[in-house]
Amino acid sequence: MTLVLDSSLRLTLLAASLLAGVAGVRPGSAAPDRVVLLSAGDPEYLALAIPGSYKSTPDAPTHLLVFRGGLCVRDLGLSDEQRKDEHATDGAAIVEQAGTIERAFVAADGRAAVFARTRYVSRVDVTPGQTSTANDTVTGDTTLTLIDPAHPGGFWSVALEDSRWAKEVLVLPASSGVVVTTFLPRNGPTDVRILDPTGHESLRVAESAAETLRIDASPEGGHVAAEVKFRDSELLPERGVIVFDLAHGTQWTYAWRYGSEAEPVSWTMQSQGVLAVKLPGGTRRFDATGRKL
Repeated sequence: MTLVLDSSLRLTLLAASLLAGVAGVRPGSAAPDRVVLLSAGDPEYLALAIPGSYKSTPDAPTHLLVFRGGLCVRDLGLSDEQRKDEHATDGAAIVEQAGTIERAFVAADGRAAVFARTRYVSRVDVTPGQTSTANDTVTGDTTLTLIDPAHPGGFWSVALEDSRWAKEVLVLPASSGVVVTTFLPRNGPTDVRILDPTGHESLRVAESAAETLRIDASPEGGHVAAEVKFRDSELLPERGVIVFDLAHGTQWTYAWRYGSEAEPVSWTMQSQGVLAVKLPGGTRRFDATGRKL
């Protein structure tokens, strides 16, 4: 059987095909709403024809792409900029460096991403014979913006206080929120904060209580774990993994001292908040409440 199309239908199909090509998808593709991070040289990125009006920083080496309804509706280029200057102030030789650092972190399910931008000014006293770091400063600001297909321009933004920088950012699956570790430059200890789906901080472990070394989450995003180093004390454990149940607002800690039988080789977060702890003698598993399985 031969299908004959009238002229108006042929024009409609042609227009749809052209729109798909112009908006950054290949005709015939049925891509779901998602957020993707691609390098500028990735064949998938090179195959897209994205209008210039949808792009920011088009020459950037890495791009955060937002797809909605099968079309690329935003192309956010990530770049680092830096300016260096050396000058003398009150007899001191100061090297000043100012710049912007942009990074993006995408959830495992591709439903959302966080765009992190840090603007900074670093000053270092390089006066001959100067050994003090009193004149060495780093100032600036860091902003975290959640981006998803429904909000390609940003759903919410959070500014970190006191010139803090973001170290690790974990965007939870199922739009469950964001976990971030932050520190004071240059090498301050890290805290950990959990932001709910609207960007409000629901929990924080300050670096004064414990330094956060690593963060992880369960595959479905309902539980978060943070490995921490506690402050020195003969009565308290030295290290631990704190497991947070986001739905119930509860937590428990798997703790140990160095050299003890409980010190793990490694650990992982598994489905439903199960913590799997690998020990020299085998693997122990604990449920979301800390009960041994």
